[in-house]
Amino acid sequence: ASVAVAVAVLGAGFANQTEVKAEGVVNRHNSEQNTWEKRYQELSEDHALLEAAIDDISLENEKLKSENKKNLEDLSKENQGKLEKLELDYLKKLDHEHKEHQKEQQEQEERQKNQERLERKY
Repeated sequence: ASVAVAVAVLGAGFANQTEVKAEGVVNRHNSEQNTWEKRYQELSEDHALLEAAIDDISLENEKLKSENKKNLEDLSKENQGKLEKLELDYLKKLDHEHKEHQKEQQEQEERQKNQERLERKY
């Protein structure tokens, strides 16, 4: 009977030891889970902040694209106006030079005619 009591006491001791070990594993597991859940929450918050930053930057990017497009259109119109003015000035200059050349040619012809008249007279 004393052997049976000893085995029963020994068995109870093993049972208590197993319970304590299992409790330690559960506590460690819960602690690790809490750590990972906390880290997950932090990363989720960081992700939300980054998403908001991306949205803000995308909005700013679209605004700048729109401004650039308008500026390009304005500069294109300005360039077109300057080009047309330059062409007009060039055509006016050509016309003036042509008229000057015609005038000189007429004067030359007049001098030649006068010269011929004078030569016929004498």
